[in-house]
Amino acid sequence: AYFCASGHSQKNTRGGPMSNAKEMSCLKAEVLPERNLGTITFTRPSRLNSFIDPQYGELYDALEWLAREDAVRVVYITGSGKFYSSGHDLGGQAKGMMKVQQEDGDLRSHIAHMTRKNAFRLVRLLIDYEKPIVAGVNGPALGIACTSLALFDVVYASESAFFHTPFMQFAFCAEGCSSVMFPRIMGDSVANEMLLLGRKLTAREAKEVGFVSDTFPTSELPSKAFERACAMAAFPPNALKDTKRLVRDPIRQELHDTNEREISLLIERFLSAECAEAVMKFMMERQQKRSKL
Repeated sequence: AYFCASGHSQKNTRGGPMSNAKEMSCLKAEVLPERNLGTITFTRPSRLNSFIDPQYGELYDALEWLAREDAVRVVYITGSGKFYSSGHDLGGQAKGMMKVQQEDGDLRSHIAHMTRKNAFRLVRLLIDYEKPIVAGVNGPALGIACTSLALFDVVYASESAFFHTPFMQFAFCAEGCSSVMFPRIMGDSVANEMLLLGRKLTAREAKEVGFVSDTFPTSELPSKAFERACAMAAFPPNALKDTKRLVRDPIRQELHDTNEREISLLIERFLSAECAEAVMKFMMERQQKRSKL
């Protein structure tokens, strides 16, 4: 059994006799001391694990918690259901902007505050995170859920996964340090196809360009990726952190500068007429599809 944040005792389904867990509204975070592992699972499959406002904060808090836990040497992140995550919740953002406008509020201040509180703060944490982070991408990863993977240390994907950054469709711009990390990982041409053309990378293509380390049949991804994360977590914790720091330090400041530059421009893009028109078109088309069902 393990102690849940809600105070209830539950069975541990991941192996190891004891663990601690925090059940949140959008995810579950867990410490598996027998495995030296911390896990984070997105738990809104009915909404495709989209990044609504609380999910940004909960992921940040879960990562901070696992960073403080001495029993955790490696963090493993995955999703539940068919999607890893559909990315930023456009509907929620649009409703928030409409509410501010209806109340004659300062839209620029609202957008700047929300964007920096959510995406900017999370990316900043990922840049400086000391412990290795391993992803088990169980399905499609879009937007911030895709770009943030480039800041993880190892990424595994199911064969049903794809990777998509439809920024131009919504008149956004690159975020999550993807303007630097995508070209660094996969080369300028493929990176620009993703960022400027909205190309979807299949799991196989993502492996070919080095965006993911390995792929597995969808049914095997949970166990295979989890076991590889556990294998990493069996190594000495300071050796893991020191080696990660050696890899990250040469580009750390560049990533922080990139995060600031991207977020500053993204705020301007959110406020642009192009973006308002593109998001409205998307919302209307989505509503029409739902009304036909």
